[in-house]
Amino acid sequence: MKKIIKYLYILFGCALIAFAIDFIVIPNNLLTFGINGIATMLYYLNGVNVGINILFLNLCGILLSSLILDKEIIKEYLFPSIMIPIFVYLFSFISSSFVILLPEMLLVIIVAGFLTGFGYSLIYKQGLSASVVYLVEEMIGKLTKFHSKIYSWIFDVIILIVSIFLFGYQVTLYSMIIIFISKYMITKTRFGINDSKMFYIITNKASDVKQYIIHDLKYELTVLDVKGGFSKKKNQIFLTIIDTKDYYKLKEGIRIIDPNAFIAISDTYDVVNRKTF
Repeated sequence: MKKIIKYLYILFGCALIAFAIDFIVIPNNLLTFGINGIATMLYYLNGVNVGINILFLNLCGILLSSLILDKEIIKEYLFPSIMIPIFVYLFSFISSSFVILLPEMLLVIIVAGFLTGFGYSLIYKQGLSASVVYLVEEMIGKLTKFHSKIYSWIFDVIILIVSIFLFGYQVTLYSMIIIFISKYMITKTRFGINDSKMFYIITNKASDVKQYIIHDLKYELTVLDVKGGFSKKKNQIFLTIIDTKDYYKLKEGIRIIDPNAFIAISDTYDVVNRKTF
């Protein structure tokens, strides 16, 4: 039942993204971020359905990254990367005869950004990823040994620069606001504003949790020997710092291994010399 609910959330997130593209973005000749932004731009230039463009670009990105990244990482992107373009393709037949009219362009921008960002956040909260641009980002990070969120932003800046020459500064400015709102929504809804999270974990299944953190998620951890202030009981605390993108993976993974585990999570604004100790 939980798995059915999980995929219903994912499908709803995919549908929201597609709805924003077909009913809000395209009728107002705007752009969104990442692969969807490129696919929309191609639609304006060659008239090929946006859903087809998104599917083609997503499959190219997935096939390319499969040469470099682990299959487990790529699996996270497969289902949303197929369902989003399918919804976009299906909704395009409805949007051609059913038009949603919003009175102000500012309202159009806010609605488009909110729906897109919220749709992606629903997908990410279920442990999957949607934008293939982030998959390319991981691929670049693995090749360069420098992981950074700046790659996806560079991608969006390139889209906006090309947009200036093709569609003019007004469309570009409106699209830039949509991109910022969408990405803010994704980040805020998923993780808050911090790049890292610090986990304090006390569990009766220490070896399984340790195995999950080190071997499955590929993070270091520190073991602290502690004694309860009231019970005087000796125990161990696992301390680990993870990227916010893996927040739900670690939290839900621990809960599956040990439903009674104690977990305390705090924001971490910066990490210096992560692998020193």
